[in-house]
Amino acid sequence: MPVYNQLRELPGVLAELRASGPACDTVLLVNNGSTDGSEALVRASGYPYLDLPRNQGVGYSYMLALDWALEHGFDVFGTMASNGKMLPAEMPRLLGPVLRGEADYVTGSRFLPGGDAPHLPGFRRRSIPLVNLFAWLCTGARLTDATCGYRAYRLEIVRRAGFDWHAPWLRTYGLEYYLYAKVLLDRRLRWLEVPVTMRYPPSGPYSKIRAGRDWYAMLKPWLIARLDGRGFRPEGPR
Repeated sequence: MPVYNQLRELPGVLAELRASGPACDTVLLVNNGSTDGSEALVRASGYPYLDLPRNQGVGYSYMLALDWALEHGFDVFGTMASNGKMLPAEMPRLLGPVLRGEADYVTGSRFLPGGDAPHLPGFRRRSIPLVNLFAWLCTGARLTDATCGYRAYRLEIVRRAGFDWHAPWLRTYGLEYYLYAKVLLDRRLRWLEVPVTMRYPPSGPYSKIRAGRDWYAMLKPWLIARLDGRGFRPEGPR
């Protein structure tokens, strides 16, 4: 869970994590250069954490977290926001299909039956279907929610990556979408969307995504993944 200046939301997220019970073995927090006091909450949380001196992008947080998970021998990796939009209690929905061997990569969807998006801003409601269309053109996969960042997947697919997932251009919002697109393009891998809830505040700022620049950083990986010809190495017997 990457954390960047979420002092208002993070206490509630940590409380929900503790109240929801042990859905996973370990929660790793990544303080992504916070300066508002979130860094102190991360260090005092009781969870393992990585402490970055400055924000180099959420993709960079995931790179370091993946390195940490691989070094510590984990089998499954998941991502969740620290801004209070995602419900820790719904974590089993993401992890369950992976742990049961039903899917290699699972993402949430606020638009599937059983999902919800209270107070979803109009701009998001209009733009997400356009991103879904773009993802379909790049991968051939019919997604209902290509932008949801609630995910879980087998770390074996990262071990078999035949592409550089530490590339500097993936440090902003690139890594999660590039890896997702690569999974969708590989017909050997099984992917799944599951219903989740994405909560938005009824008023005020709801995202740190910057218009234009960050949206380009989110769309570019889909196209590059389609065109660069790189994929996953074959997997041995399970």
